[in-house]
Amino acid sequence: MKHMFATVVVVFAIAGCATGQGVATGAATSPSQASTPTSSPLGPSPTPSKSPSPSPAPTGIPDGPLAAGTYSTQPFAGPGGLCMGQADCIEAGAEDDSIRVTVTVPGGWAGIGGTIWRAVENNSPPGGAGLLFSRGPWLYSTERFCKPGTGAPTISTGTTVAEFVDALVEHPDLDLTSPVDVTLGGYSGKYLELQAPANIATNQDNPEPGECAYYFVWEPGIYAQGPSHLWHIWVLDVDGVRVVIRSDTYPGTTAEVRAQLAAIVDSIQIEP
Repeated sequence: MKHMFATVVVVFAIAGCATGQGVATGAATSPSQASTPTSSPLGPSPTPSKSPSPSPAPTGIPDGPLAAGTYSTQPFAGPGGLCMGQADCIEAGAEDDSIRVTVTVPGGWAGIGGTIWRAVENNSPPGGAGLLFSRGPWLYSTERFCKPGTGAPTISTGTTVAEFVDALVEHPDLDLTSPVDVTLGGYSGKYLELQAPANIATNQDNPEPGECAYYFVWEPGIYAQGPSHLWHIWVLDVDGVRVVIRSDTYPGTTAEVRAQLAAIVDSIQIEP
């Protein structure tokens, strides 16, 4: 079933992460100026103002509660992120390792493995929320949904924005909104939303009759954590590298937390 949600509009600003040191400058004294009197009929020269201090570089996203502030992460450094061991998959190599995501977070949130979740509610029902980064992983087939086990995802999503979005749209058992064009801070891509079923168990190890435990959609990534888990998905082309940004909410996520999450997403900067 396809349905539309209100499109989230964010601004994806491009900024360098490194800051330069201020350098004091002044005019060189020429030989003809050497005999110039040190005193001035106009009085002493004003004291030069100090160069502004450089802004501190953002720190990494540590695990645990986060103080309000700006943090950064390189979520794709190292191997993995696309292939999950499939022999016919080609990793992006080092071209995605340098991508740095910088984000400003209010109080009340926490870092978990380079992602950002609510500090108390986590990314869990009924009122949790989260922000996650990926390259666009492989999809599970329909028969893997709601069935825990060791099976691997079998549906390739390629490496481009179009390949990932098409794989989602063509999947026979996903409840998606129609993809829409989006431009975020100069990066173009697609935006869509994925809705998990309402019968997702909150206790995956002991689901009630009729509940769906471990609703996996893709790997690497987390499974749906509870009923009607909603994934807001931005699929971007960052200088030829596909980047997927996902924010998560639930029906019980408060308006205040939703507004905070929207502000976090709006603050995102990417350095390729």
